[in-house]
Amino acid sequence: MSDVLPPVEADETESENRTVTRPRSKMMNDPVVRRMAYLAAGLVIVFLLVVVTALLTGVATPSGPRTLAEREVAVAGAAVQAGSTDTAVWGQYIAALIADKQYGRAKDFIAQGRESLDDSKTAEFSLAEARLYAGQKQYKKAIEAAEKTKKQVKDAFDARIAQGGMAKKAAELEGISSNYYDAILIEAGAYRSLKDWANAIAQYDLYIEGNGGASDILVDRANVKIESGDIAGAEKDFNEALRFVPDDPEALAGLKKIGVSK
Repeated sequence: MSDVLPPVEADETESENRTVTRPRSKMMNDPVVRRMAYLAAGLVIVFLLVVVTALLTGVATPSGPRTLAEREVAVAGAAVQAGSTDTAVWGQYIAALIADKQYGRAKDFIAQGRESLDDSKTAEFSLAEARLYAGQKQYKKAIEAAEKTKKQVKDAFDARIAQGGMAKKAAELEGISSNYYDAILIEAGAYRSLKDWANAIAQYDLYIEGNGGASDILVDRANVKIESGDIAGAEKDFNEALRFVPDDPEALAGLKKIGVSK
């Protein structure tokens, strides 16, 4: 009998059930690192919950100005609230309030401006009042305020001319305040709303005399001339507008309306 024993075979079952242990990360063995990792994970979860809640409740919806009128109110209003004494800035702010239909606030700022600022040369607050009345569809009052604006601006301009010397030269160089022409357009629009075509045309005439290349106003006057029955005059105005802006769609549409091909 041989003294050599046969090799002992490993138990297959025991081999299958044996667990292979992998070395653990040395970094995670550090308790401080583990706590920081858990804290970071917790913060991420909290952040995600806050974002989801804000989206669901609408809290995350932007609260800033959403329309052009709101943006204009915000920008001009910031300058006024910062203490601007420039009447033109106040006029822009009030005009923006009116465009945004904040009529009560516009009226308040007109009163405040008149009390604290000098608009003797530009009639800024009379112009603002004309805008306010037009916005509220009080057209007769808008016409009165526009006439007041025009007279005040014209009188101030004429007074500078009458002074002679450097004052006259400066006035001639600067020209009359643009508020004069803004008032004309407000008045023209008011007459147009009242269907007083003759007076509306007269105001457009006055504007175009001082601003010959205003193609948009030529188109406005042409459309009023159509309403008044002056088709030949309307055609002339539309063609004049196209001389300045050859592809003006409103002028082209106007010609088509009166049966004139271009």
